[in-house]
Amino acid sequence: MRPSQPPPLRRKPWYDRYRRAVLAGASVLVIVGAIGVAYAVQRPAGEGGVDAGASASVSAGVSDGSSSVSGSPSPSGTKSPSATTTPKPSATTRLPSAAGGPWPNASNTGVPAGTELTTYSGPCQIRTAGTVIDAKTVNCTLEVRAANVTIKRSKINGRVVLDTDISGSSKWSYTLVDSEVDAGLVQLPAVSYGNMKVIRTEVRGGATSVQCGEHAISCTVEDSYLHGQRIPDDAAWHLGGFLSNGGKNIRIRHNYIFCSPPANSVGEGCTGDLNLLGDFATISDVLIDSNFLAAGTGMSYCLYGGDASSKPYPHADHVVVINNVFQRGSNRKCGAYGPVTGFNKNGTGNQWSNNKWDDGSTVPPEN
Repeated sequence: MRPSQPPPLRRKPWYDRYRRAVLAGASVLVIVGAIGVAYAVQRPAGEGGVDAGASASVSAGVSDGSSSVSGSPSPSGTKSPSATTTPKPSATTRLPSAAGGPWPNASNTGVPAGTELTTYSGPCQIRTAGTVIDAKTVNCTLEVRAANVTIKRSKINGRVVLDTDISGSSKWSYTLVDSEVDAGLVQLPAVSYGNMKVIRTEVRGGATSVQCGEHAISCTVEDSYLHGQRIPDDAAWHLGGFLSNGGKNIRIRHNYIFCSPPANSVGEGCTGDLNLLGDFATISDVLIDSNFLAAGTGMSYCLYGGDASSKPYPHADHVVVINNVFQRGSNRKCGAYGPVTGFNKNGTGNQWSNNKWDDGSTVPPEN
């Protein structure tokens, strides 16, 4: 049962259709309606804070660490261009697709070791099908408006965006692989909004690490490390690791997902690590397989399962949650109230199987 006490975080209206602000470069959040859940925040730039992801172990028994993310992101989302050799795994390094270690972390995701990066000088809005960006330092937000775009072995000081609300966007797509995205301090997702594959990539900064929109054709995130979201200390932003406010054909496999910040000075905190919310469409056809969901008492639950009577689209279907590991953390619950809420085990096609605590015991589908 869901606990009867109020959440530890200030409840705010959600409906954060901030993807509408992507092209306009807006810095404010459009909020419509009210749904009554707590959402994510991050410590301000330059301050420390709990981030278990920064000290991720290769085993399932990752401790609830207190080390901060190495390398503070630039608030502007840009850094000085330079050629660099990145100390990352070799190009042949691959993570297993089964549950367990080594979990994705800063040492085994991102730009492979030995890759010489040169400054990207191409367009920030990509309109040529088949474009490949390889071994580059990109100091802008990349906006994809073409099919079969590949971004690999690169560091993006900014965001990666495919706006699935734009007419014709169903023909566009991109793959982001063996790369690092640092969105900085911005009230937008670091990687969005669909028709995308994110593979062996480290994503930090932004309000949400990866977001999949309701008009997306597909969203796949595999073997990636999502962490280090950011927010000003006095802001009422809502953060998370992965977010879908409605949609289908979503595949989330073998990732380390952590909405890392504690609540800020105005009482805002993480929604959860992985958030499925039926705000703009039904949550349908989702696979969440073999992920590590890190603990944090600044979030209400580690997983929102897409089924909530308070939502415009209250009933999720064909949501399969299998083989995941939930970190117990300091309060032994993963989130402030528990590991999961809003998962309906009786919903059409829904499945909950072999989800474990990091001590090996079973996590039930609802608490």
